[in-house]
Amino acid sequence: MTLADLRHLASPLTPRHATPVDDPAERHRLAAEVDTDTSEYIAGFISQTGRVLGEVVQSGETVLYESDIALDEDGDWTPGDPSLMWRVAAGTPQEDVYDDAARVFLAHSLRTGAASQFCGWRDRVVAIVPEEVGPKESKIIRTLAGGGIEVVHTYNVLDAYGTYARWVTDLALEYGSGDEAIASDTPQPPGMARPVVSAWLMREAGEAQLQQARHSLKFGLAGYARVPSEELPIAELARSLYTDRANLTKVIKAAEKDARITGILDAIASGDRDRIITTLRNG
Repeated sequence: MTLADLRHLASPLTPRHATPVDDPAERHRLAAEVDTDTSEYIAGFISQTGRVLGEVVQSGETVLYESDIALDEDGDWTPGDPSLMWRVAAGTPQEDVYDDAARVFLAHSLRTGAASQFCGWRDRVVAIVPEEVGPKESKIIRTLAGGGIEVVHTYNVLDAYGTYARWVTDLALEYGSGDEAIASDTPQPPGMARPVVSAWLMREAGEAQLQQARHSLKFGLAGYARVPSEELPIAELARSLYTDRANLTKVIKAAEKDARITGILDAIASGDRDRIITTLRNG
């Protein structure tokens, strides 16, 4: 588990439209009004270490709050009491409340190790945060020039890494040698640090995507081999991919020998939800 140094992210990850509730008595009062059955939901994020919600509570006030979650071996989770709270200014548009919740969630994820992958330069960062159900659905979040924030939700890990790699590459190009980068108002790394930053980010993007693509391909081919497709047999799959059958078969055999992949596929084949969740989480 890698934790991020947040000193350069203090400003971009500070809520723009909400102020912290520091008074213990006031925080206790607002926490008592938080109720998922009666509060009006505005925004919500969850990881394997905690969650952040934006809600209109019973008093009519809009609040953001962060809490831990407790995961059990069956894959279920229980929320803890709000540990940090913010009060949102009256009349704040819901999209601004969502953005502030995203800022709090990204800070929490980088601080607790819930982000499975992250990189960037100073106040610009890109991160993947898997949801609590396992390595499937994820939030990909990035800070933008000027203090903005952007979030995308993906439903499988390969899409998550594809988005992550694209956003990291975009950031690398902002520090590159193109005309747009040269003309940009984005603060640049000083001196010879600029090409280093660009190359580092390009490498991070490439390695992250390649590693996940290799794993997803092995997983997909191992599953494909277990349930042969009558519509698209292995030979036709190879031809359609512009490769030869021997090369594809070699990758399939390597995938079938991977104990981690075999364990996941066996769990999925069993239909046992608890076994599937446990295998995915421990894998």
